[in-house]
Formats: sequence, structure tokens, C-alpha cells
Amino acid sequence: MKLLDELVDIFLNGNDNDISYVLNRRTGEVLLDAPEFITGEPEIDWDDEEVAVDLVMIPNVSSSEMYDVMVSFAKKQSDPITMHLINVLNGRKPFRIFKEKINELSIENHWYQFEQDYAMSRMTEWLKEFSEIEDS
Repeated sequence: MKLLDELVDIFLNGNDNDISYVLNRRTGEVLLDAPEFITGEPEIDWDDEEVAVDLVMIPNVSSSEMYDVMVSFAKKQSDPITMHLINVLNGRKPFRIFKEKINELSIENHWYQFEQDYAMSRMTEWLKEFSEIEDS
């Protein structure tokens, strides 16, 4: 799996309170930082400056950011679909009902592509931030 694809997957699906994903900027390796009882490996020692200097936490999409992405997607649809999706997003349980509604409207493939494109863009920008820091 290419690094960018792995970052996109982590960005969209890596929300877990016990597990974090970390990028080693020097090697390009993605590391798992989790309690030893989960992985069988020691957690990353963030106090060890020699280890931590090359490491950066990989971000996850927040629920408010994902809500904004869903609104953006809804606004790019035809007027009737936009109205359905906006109504869902302004109601109770917007995330779950949104997924149900895109399935009902048979636009789930469009949504998943939109979501992937958004995440790819975000992770590309995120990676650029680190290359600019190293170039300075």
C-alpha cells in the first residue's frame, strides 16, 4: 500500500482512543502507538528525544470536519438530492441517516469517491507541511 493511501485510510478510519498512528518522517514508515497489552510491543517513548524527533501523529478526521464534508457533498448534488441530504444532516443522528439516505438514493459510490478525494487532498497537504519544514 502506498504511503498516501495508508494515510488516507488512517485519516478516515483511525479514530480509536487507545490507538494512534504515527509517521516517521525520516523513513516514511507508519507506526502504531498503542498500549503494550494491545500490540505486544512497547509504546513509543515520546520522552526520548532521539526517537520522537522524527515522529509525528497522523491526524484523524474530526466529526465536525466530516459533517462539513457531507454538507459540501450535499451541495454539489441536484436540487432535490441536496434538499434530502441537508434535511438529514440537520436532523437527529445525521451521520447514520446520511449513510442510509445515500444508499437509498443510490449515490453511495459518488459519496465514497468524494470522501476519498477529500481525504487524499487533506493528507497531501499534511505531508507537504512536513517537507516544507525540512526544507527550511
